[in-house]
Amino acid sequence: MEFIATLLAGIPFPAPPTIAGWLAWVLLFAALAWILYSNRKSQSTWGMKEWGLFIVLFVLIPLLNLFIGLRLTSGSIRPLPGLPADAPGSALMAFSAIPWLLGGGLLGPVAAALLGAFAGLIRGSWDLYSLFPILEFAFMGMWFSMNMRQRYRTPAYRLLRQPLAGALLLIPIHTLFYTLSALFTQWGTAVPATARLDFAISNALVVTLAFGGEMLVGGLAAQIVSIAFPAHWGSKQALQPSPGEKSLESRFIFAVSTFILLLLLSLLVGGWVVAGKAARDLLEGRLSSAGESAAQSVPFFLETGQNLAAQLAADPRMTDATGSDLTTILSTRIKSVPYFDQLIVLDSNTRAVLAIYPEDTRPGFRLYPEEDAGILFATQGVLTQVYSIPPISEAGSSRISFLVAVGEGEPVQRVLIGRTTIEANPLTLPLIKSLDNMRDLDGSGMLVDDGNRIIYHSDKAQTPTTYEGQIAPEPFFYDNTAPDGTRQIVYYHPVIGRPWAVVLTVPARRAQQLALNIATPLASMTILLAVIALVSLRIGLRVVTGSLKGLAAEANRIAQGNLDNPLLITGEDEVGQLSRAFEQMRVGLQTRLEESNRLLRVSQGVASSLEMQDAVKPVLEAILSTGAKSVRVVLSPSTLPDTFIELPSRFFLGGSEDTYSHLDDQILDLAQSQEKIVLPNLTRSRELILDPEFSQPLALLAVALRHENQYYGVVWAGYEQPRKFSDSDVRFVTTLAGQAALAVANAHLYLTVEASRRQLEAIINSSPDPVIVTDHDNRLLLANHAATSALGQDVGEAMSGMETEKFIKLRPLLALLQSTTSEKQSTEIVLPDSRTYLATASPVMVEGRQIGRVCIMRDVTYFKELDTMKSEFVATVSHDLRSPLTLMRGYATMLDTVGELNEQQVGYVKKIVAGVENMSRLVNNLLDLGRIEFGVGLQVENVPVLDIIERVTGALQLQALQKNIHLAVELSKDMPHAVEADGALLHQGVYNLVENAIKYTPMNGRVVIRTVSQPNYLIFAIEDSGIGIPPEDLAHLFEKFYRGKQREARAQPGSGLGLAIVRSIAENHRGRVWVESVVGKGSTFYLQIPLIQPGEGKEN
Repeated sequence: MEFIATLLAGIPFPAPPTIAGWLAWVLLFAALAWILYSNRKSQSTWGMKEWGLFIVLFVLIPLLNLFIGLRLTSGSIRPLPGLPADAPGSALMAFSAIPWLLGGGLLGPVAAALLGAFAGLIRGSWDLYSLFPILEFAFMGMWFSMNMRQRYRTPAYRLLRQPLAGALLLIPIHTLFYTLSALFTQWGTAVPATARLDFAISNALVVTLAFGGEMLVGGLAAQIVSIAFPAHWGSKQALQPSPGEKSLESRFIFAVSTFILLLLLSLLVGGWVVAGKAARDLLEGRLSSAGESAAQSVPFFLETGQNLAAQLAADPRMTDATGSDLTTILSTRIKSVPYFDQLIVLDSNTRAVLAIYPEDTRPGFRLYPEEDAGILFATQGVLTQVYSIPPISEAGSSRISFLVAVGEGEPVQRVLIGRTTIEANPLTLPLIKSLDNMRDLDGSGMLVDDGNRIIYHSDKAQTPTTYEGQIAPEPFFYDNTAPDGTRQIVYYHPVIGRPWAVVLTVPARRAQQLALNIATPLASMTILLAVIALVSLRIGLRVVTGSLKGLAAEANRIAQGNLDNPLLITGEDEVGQLSRAFEQMRVGLQTRLEESNRLLRVSQGVASSLEMQDAVKPVLEAILSTGAKSVRVVLSPSTLPDTFIELPSRFFLGGSEDTYSHLDDQILDLAQSQEKIVLPNLTRSRELILDPEFSQPLALLAVALRHENQYYGVVWAGYEQPRKFSDSDVRFVTTLAGQAALAVANAHLYLTVEASRRQLEAIINSSPDPVIVTDHDNRLLLANHAATSALGQDVGEAMSGMETEKFIKLRPLLALLQSTTSEKQSTEIVLPDSRTYLATASPVMVEGRQIGRVCIMRDVTYFKELDTMKSEFVATVSHDLRSPLTLMRGYATMLDTVGELNEQQVGYVKKIVAGVENMSRLVNNLLDLGRIEFGVGLQVENVPVLDIIERVTGALQLQALQKNIHLAVELSKDMPHAVEADGALLHQGVYNLVENAIKYTPMNGRVVIRTVSQPNYLIFAIEDSGIGIPPEDLAHLFEKFYRGKQREARAQPGSGLGLAIVRSIAENHRGRVWVESVVGKGSTFYLQIPLIQPGEGKEN
């Protein structure tokens, strides 16, 4: 692993595809275009922001794909086939995937495909060296974007919408595309497909790890962006069912096909691994056999040469013979034993050639350094030596030189050299053949000497190069890179007893080809079986789903109420059992529907009438339809309402009235303790006493009539023949009995309510006050005789239910009746005969809802006349009392103008004036109190609160200053601007309280006027620091003419009517007044006034 600053240091090399590769490239491009066109609706319309983001991501692609990364390498990676160069490894460009992954999530499939294609062009030129990454990265960007924008709701699809998971799932796709591109890319000339496949397999792990790192970084970045900007990521459409949820067949096919696909991939990968291992084992076995055979022939060849050279050197003639004699000995040996092709006898000291055969080789004879060194060894006692020497010519074969000392004496004077050519020696023919056979496998065979020189190579152009591969004392296999950049398998087999070795090489593509030959039939058969399995599964599922669809259609017909078509049941399997269950359900539903229809008719009949006889008749008819001879309803006398109407208690249907009627009382008593009486055979029953004088039913079914835990009677049916009652029979009659009980209860309630209504109507008609009752739709329900007389028209039963506008012409009364308020309202009504009525309307509420209004009209003509008399009396008293008092005060004040008065006379005058003023104040208070108490209504208006306070404080400020009393005002922040009140009365009430506080507060005291806001109310609080009020006086403080018993209170002048007036003002305003006081500390008076006066309190 090494750091990469930039890929631009390399040479861009986007290798073109092969001819088949171009076809595959075009097909993949067409598939990409078709998928994008099919999903064009998922591509949202771009605005300026989207185009700006696309341009930014497009610019980032070359920067992030060409700069900053890691180079991953491994011992298993191989260079590009056909290009003899170092293995390039795989580049992990850390941030390269971020632009097209973000484009897929933020901009859609088209943008992701374009960005991916641009990224693929760059990576294909500087890293992967192929044109296929253009399509690969475009496909992956599109696929990632589609995963981000799909809105299926199952957990698997939700996981696919996570950017990190979607990015990591692209790793196997990249591995598949990498293998595909390796198969269809031509990096060098005449590189077979098996070599490219071997290259892809060798480098797949490193490439996958590098791409996985890029996807991890890019996926994390996309995950962060999706969390930070969820509104812009993916699609915001509503979740929808996945394809597997819409069809059982699709779901099953998807699940099984996924399993089959995984199993198929496992079998294919496993088969390929097994085939590859078998092919390699087979190839290694062949290499091992050939290498062992070749290696075994080498010792025999060398030992034979050494023995022949030693025998010749031991010939006594070799010591003394010279010239032609010595040459003759050499020629005789070569001709007799065709092993050596050249024999030389040398003088060990001078290296002179004493004899050589053939003679024609003397001119070109050359003593090689190895042989020269060997002569020295021979003189030192080394008997035999073997050396490899170069060929005579560049096109020739390597030779072997055997060197032996001649004679046995010391010192050695002569040396015998025997040379043989490997290819010409008869004993090396098996060796040569074994090595040359490697060419059948596109490989090579080599014979390596002790100096690692290749003395024989099946490729003649390689001799005599040096062997640079691995060596070991034991035979072994290893992988190596051939000169053309492809991988090759090397077998190294050392020669036993010699430092030589046999080396065999075979291209790895031969193993891949052999593996393909082994795996292809197995893979084809596996794929064929998988396809057959899927087709068979599809056909089988079609049969099952077809049956289920048929059942679904039947279920839809059943749901639509079509229960007349029986289901065709075939087979006894699960589908057949399900069909049978559906048929049973259809029959059961049809039966229940018929029962429901009968019950519906019964319910309609019960609900259609409140007359008891008409209400129970549908119940009797329904039970009679079960085969009964007679059906009877017997009511308990205790449940019949006590009315003036004589009510029937027995009803029957079927037979005559007397049929089985003698059993009514027994069954009525028995049903009161037993909910159901089921007697399949009455002759065996001991529960009833049967009178032989009457005809008896042979079977009986009775059910008690109960409603809301009240026993009303019994309904029972008698049958002429014994009958075994099923649960459905009992359940059906029990349901009908419930309807009968409901009918009886409703009739009972109706009769009771009707009797109560008539009594209420009689009571209302006896009332002298007019009473009018309306419903929630302003229709007339009831008007008594007094209302008829007062309104001047006959409101009889024929007008009941008519709109109020049609019979009430008085607008105030009509408005009062049609009001929707939930409060009680009153108003005065003046009839044409000049009589005045006070009409009071109240809502009729049931469970919080208004269902009508009741209006009672009270004749107040006499009270109005009395009010007029009171007003006249008040005016008379006001004039008759005030006039003398005014004269008395005037004359008393004018006495000093007649003449000078002495001191005693002045005192008498002052007493007269004070008495007159007290009497005038008393008269004013009496008149005010009378006006308030005698008044019928208030002069209500919106009175500003601040105006009341300012007027009071302004009028009393001088009085407070005379006693040095601090008069303060404290207003609440939420004080309303105005209240509904009689302005004059409210002013007088507040004035009386403040004046009273100033009066009973000693010198230098303090009086505070406060306002307190409450929901719907305003409180005036007048606090003083006066003498306080004892507890025994508090209860009587607001009574007329009451004054406290304290000496300080008695010392102040007053009539005892001021606080009584305040109480009357408060009560007339629907308010109240109270006081809180502590003796010696002061008092606080509270006047509470509603913010809004009720309607009946206002004067219209």
